[in-house]
Amino acid sequence: MIMKIVQVIDRLEVGGAERVLVDLTNLLHESNYAVSVVCLLEEGQLDAQLASEIPVTYIRRKNKFNPIYLFKLYKELNKYDVIHIHLRQVLRYVSLLFYLTGLHKKRVVVFHDHFGKISEHKSIGNSIKLAIKKCSAYVGVSEELVSWAKEEGLNSKIYKIANIIRKNRTLIKTERTNHKSVKVVSVGNFRPQKNYEYLLDVIKRSPDHYHFTIYGQAVDIAYFEKIKTQICNFNITNKVTIITNCKDIKAELHKYDIGIHTAKSETGPLVAIEYLSENLPFVGYNTGEVADKVKLVFKEFIQYDFEVTNWLKQMDLLFKNKEELEAKIEQFYNQNFSEETYVKSCVSIYEELLSPTKR
Repeated sequence: MIMKIVQVIDRLEVGGAERVLVDLTNLLHESNYAVSVVCLLEEGQLDAQLASEIPVTYIRRKNKFNPIYLFKLYKELNKYDVIHIHLRQVLRYVSLLFYLTGLHKKRVVVFHDHFGKISEHKSIGNSIKLAIKKCSAYVGVSEELVSWAKEEGLNSKIYKIANIIRKNRTLIKTERTNHKSVKVVSVGNFRPQKNYEYLLDVIKRSPDHYHFTIYGQAVDIAYFEKIKTQICNFNITNKVTIITNCKDIKAELHKYDIGIHTAKSETGPLVAIEYLSENLPFVGYNTGEVADKVKLVFKEFIQYDFEVTNWLKQMDLLFKNKEELEAKIEQFYNQNFSEETYVKSCVSIYEELLSPTKR
C-alpha cells in the first residue's frame, strides 16, 4: 500500500518554515512518495517553487471560528495516512479537529516545530501543549527544541530533524568587474529578533568599498520603517540596498562575496545553511545549531560578541581568503547537509509511526 503524506501550513510566504516545507515536499516527490500540500489560507510566494505535479489544496479560511472551513479541512486531511503539520499556529487550528472528529486517533499526525526563540521563550500555552501531546510525534529542528520538549513531557515520541537547504544545481558564477569592492548580503525578514540595528552599526563603520544588500519582507511594518529611518539618520543610503520582494534568495547569493547574519537568538539559523549551500563565507553570531556545527571547522565564521571592529576585521579576512574557503565550504556542506539523509530521516519516522507494532 502506498503511504500518502500531506504537509500542512497556513500559507507559503517567504520564511524559514515555509522554505523547509517546500524543500521537504519536493524531495519526497522526487523520491517517488505520494505527497501533497494543504494551505489553510490562500496562495503564497513560494507556491511556484513546488514541483508542478504536487497537488496543493487551499482551504482559503476567512474566519477561524466558521465550521465550514474546519469541515473542508477535515474532508481533505482524512485522505492521508500521515499529516505533517508545520508551525504552532497551524497546529492550534488543526487540533480543533482532534476534539471534534478524533482525527489524531485515525491518522498519524506529526508536529514539526520551527520555533526560533526557544532560548528566550520556554513557556507554552495549555492549548498548544495539549495539542502536541495528542500528536503521534513531535519533531524539533534543533537540539535545544528537542531537549525542551523532553523536559516539558510534550510527547512520548520526540525526534530531531535538523534543517537543510537544497543546493542550487545550476550554480552561476558572476564575473566580478571590480575586485576591490566587497558585496555583502544579509537575509532575513524584518522583525526585531533579526537585530538589524546592529547590522546598521556595522554598515555605518564599514569601509567605503563595502556595499550591503538586505533581502527580507517587511513582516513587522513598524520595525521596517524604524530601520529605514535609521539608515537615513546614519547617512548610509549609498551603502545599503533593501530588497523586499525576492522569492528565491538562492538564485541571488552568487552575486555576493560575504554573507552576514546578526540575529542574537535563533535555533537554525536557516540562512546560514543557505549561505553554505552557495559556498558563501559568512560571519554570524554564536547562536543555534548550525553555528555549533560550523565553528568546529570554520572558527572564523562565528562571532562571540557584538563588537563592530571584530566583525569588520573578520569580514575583511573572509574576503581575502574567499576562493580558498569556497572549496572547503562545498565539502563541509555535502558532508553535513545531505538531502538523501534528510528524506530518509523523515520517512523512517513516518514508517515507524504507521507500523501497527509501534503504535
